[in-house]
Amino acid sequence: MLRFHNHKLFVVVLLVVSVFHLSGHQFTTNQEACKRDTLLYYWHNAANDSYPNQIPGDCYMELYFMDGILKKGFFWGTTDEFDRGREGYECGYFVLPMTEIRQDKDSVSFKLNPIRTKHGEYGSCFVKAPVDLHIRSWQESLSRYQRWDYISGGLFDKGIMYSIFLNKEFKKTFRHSPIGDSVSVRNLTNNSWKKRTFVLHNGNL
Repeated sequence: MLRFHNHKLFVVVLLVVSVFHLSGHQFTTNQEACKRDTLLYYWHNAANDSYPNQIPGDCYMELYFMDGILKKGFFWGTTDEFDRGREGYECGYFVLPMTEIRQDKDSVSFKLNPIRTKHGEYGSCFVKAPVDLHIRSWQESLSRYQRWDYISGGLFDKGIMYSIFLNKEFKKTFRHSPIGDSVSVRNLTNNSWKKRTFVLHNGNL
C-alpha cells in the first residue's frame, strides 16, 4: 500500500484518479447509448454459373444501423441494375452510396444516384471490373480501375429506387437492428427485376 507523506500530493492523486474513473464511465455510457450494427448482404447472380470464364455479376450492400434506424449504406453492383435487358456489350461495375433513405415497419427504401458534374452533365461512375468491397466511393474506384464508358440512350444517368423487404420467415434478431439474416430487395425503377434474396455475408472481406 502506498503511503503519502504530503497531504496535498495525496489530494491531487485522488482527484486525477477520480477524473479518469468518471471519464471511463462516461465513455461506456455513451457507447451503450449509441447502439450500432454494420451488416453486409450479397446476392449471387446464378445466371453466370454456366459461364465460368465470365466476370461475376454479384451485388453487395452494406447497411449501417444506429439504434435500429438505417443511417447510411453502400451498394456494389453492375450496370444491369440500370439496363436489365443488356445485349451486345459487357456490363460496367460501380459502388454508390445510398441516398434518400426511408424506413418504416416492414421495409427500407433508398436511391442510387449516378454521378453528375457541377454543371449538371452526366459523368460516368462506372468501371470495367468488380469494385473491391473495401472501396466505398466512386471517386476511389475510378482512381483504381479503368473507366467504363459505354453510355447509351440515357439508361445510366437516372437514379434508381430500391426497397428492402424483411423476410420474416428468416427473421434473426441482431443486437441493434430490425433486420433478418436474409432480405428481399426490389428494384422499383427497373420493374423487370423481380425480388432478389440478399443473404447475410459472414465471411471475411
